[in-house]
Amino acid sequence: MKTNKKEIVRKSELLAQIRADLKAWEEAEPDFDDNYFDESDVISYYEFLVNKYRDEWIIIDDTEEGGGDEGTV
Repeated sequence: MKTNKKEIVRKSELLAQIRADLKAWEEAEPDFDDNYFDESDVISYYEFLVNKYRDEWIIIDDTEEGGGDEGTV
């Protein structure tokens, strides 16, 4: 029997991880200039992940701009 357990993910932690990953990629790739990725790239990738894992994650919006529970996404 398959259970429908969902992982709780904090928006602030996910955004911080995305920023760190993009920065690491930027530093590791010689063809990328400093600040190759900007905040719009962070938000775009966040939205991609939220959509991809909508059946597996519950996103808790603990950022200042949101502050609420986004529920199951």
